[in-house]
Amino acid sequence: MTEMKTKTLRSGSNTLEVSALALGVMYLGVKLDKNESYAQMDRYFEAGGRFFDTANNYGTWTEKELGTRSGDSERMLGSWIADRGVADEVVVATKCGADRLDQSKIILGEAPTNFEGLSPEVVRTQVQISLERLGLSRIGVYYGHVDDRRLPITEIADAFSALVDEGLVGIPGISNTATWRLAVAREHSRAHQRPQFGVWQQEHSLYWPRPGRPSTYRVDPDAIDYATEESDLTIVSYSPNQQGQLVRPWMPLPDPYDHPGSLDRLRMAHRIAHELGVTANQVTLAWHLAGPASRIERPAGSDVAALSELPVRRASVIPLVGASSVAQLDESLGALTVELSPEHLALLDGA
Repeated sequence: MTEMKTKTLRSGSNTLEVSALALGVMYLGVKLDKNESYAQMDRYFEAGGRFFDTANNYGTWTEKELGTRSGDSERMLGSWIADRGVADEVVVATKCGADRLDQSKIILGEAPTNFEGLSPEVVRTQVQISLERLGLSRIGVYYGHVDDRRLPITEIADAFSALVDEGLVGIPGISNTATWRLAVAREHSRAHQRPQFGVWQQEHSLYWPRPGRPSTYRVDPDAIDYATEESDLTIVSYSPNQQGQLVRPWMPLPDPYDHPGSLDRLRMAHRIAHELGVTANQVTLAWHLAGPASRIERPAGSDVAALSELPVRRASVIPLVGASSVAQLDESLGALTVELSPEHLALLDGA
C-alpha cells in the first residue's frame, strides 16, 4: 500500500501536520454524485491521506447546468466526515472571497468579477458558514480564495490573523495572489506578532509562464525563490496535471505556457517517465513533492563555501490533486512511490 508522507505547515508559533499530497474535492458533490465522491474520499483516506481542499463557492458555476449551488462541495465533504466519524483525524482547507457578491449575477474571471471579496465582514461571515457546512468547530487552513485589490493586503492579513487568534482557524492562507502582496502581508503580520499567511495556493505544474506575462495566479521562478527564502511558507500547487494535458501531449499548451520552453520540459518529463516506467503526471507530482529548487545564485553561506558544497535549497510544495474517478486518484497517489534521482531533479529544476 502507498505510504503517505506528511509535511508541517507553519504560521508564527502555530504548526499543523498535513498529508504531503492534498485531495481537491471541488467536483465532489458537484459534478460527481455521492457514491463516486465517497469512493474517492474513502480511497484517499485508506492511502493515509488526511488533507482535503475545498471552497465556499464550489457548485456556483454549475447551478444552471447541474442544479448545484454554492457550498455543495463543502456539504459533501462535511457529510462524509460525519458519516465516517473522522472529524478529529482530517485537516480541511477551505476558502472564501470568490463566491458571488450579487446573487443575481454570474461570476466572471475578469473584471467585473462579482467576487464577494475579502473584507473583514465577508471573511468572518463566511468562515462561520463553512464551519456549519463542514460540521467542524475549526478549519485547518483558511484561504483568501482570490486577492482583493480593493483593499490593503495588510487589512486582509489582519482579518485572517484574527480568526486564528480566536481558535476558528489553524493556519491562514492566501491564493491567487502576487508574490509582492504576499510578502507585504507576511512582513506586516510578523511585525505585529500575529499569525501570518503560512500557505500560498497557486497554479503550478511542469511549466513556467511565458516571460513577460503576468503570473499573479501562477508559480514562477521568482515565487520559488521567495518560498525558499521563507522557510515557514508552503506552496500548495493546484492543477499540477494541467487538466490532463501532461499525459495527452497532443493537446495544445494552455496560455500562458504556450512557448518552446514548455515543449522542451514536456518532452523531458516524458523521457524521465519512460525511463522510470511511470507517467509524466507522476513525474511532475514527485518533483513538487521534492520541491522545486531556488535559482538564487548567492544563497546564504556561499561567501564561505563553494556552491557545490551547499545543499540544494528547495521550496516546500504540496501538490493538490483532483480526480474524476478512483482510478485517476490511484494514478496520482502512485507519485508517492516515484523516486527521482538527483540528476532527474536537476533536469526538472534547470530546464
